[in-house]
Amino acid sequence: MAAKVTTTFTFSSTDIASDTLSFSVAETLTLTGSGGIERVDLAAASGSGSSYTVYSENNFGSSTPTYLYLKNITGSGYSASAGYASTSSVVHLIQTGSAQTGKPNHPVAKLTMGNFCYIPINPSSSYKIYTGDMLSAEQHLNAQSTIVEFGVFN
Repeated sequence: MAAKVTTTFTFSSTDIASDTLSFSVAETLTLTGSGGIERVDLAAASGSGSSYTVYSENNFGSSTPTYLYLKNITGSGYSASAGYASTSSVVHLIQTGSAQTGKPNHPVAKLTMGNFCYIPINPSSSYKIYTGDMLSAEQHLNAQSTIVEFGVFN
């Protein structure tokens, strides 16, 4: 039995424009794969050359709407005192080119400690994550524990 998740996005403001702005979108999605929401330690993925794959191209049909949830857990409840190395690393999400087209990697998002993203992804591409600083300067970081959780939905 596949797990389901309902996502809701609400955007509202009383002072961003001359009129009140308010809208909400909700969708129910099925969790794919066998792992559900997974947690990984990116200590071994400290550069784009040793990145961790969170989605492989064509796991679903190329026209299947697919979404990625990704969170940099380190810094939101994890600390050196809890047995994890403290870190100021940033999780970099990259979209790799299709093997069929040979296109290069493209940066998609940078997640600082405690932040998350929930984004639509192209099911015909692969997505990988690695740690670095904000400028993706991998040589500035020692191998350290960066805990990430992710899930792929369609």
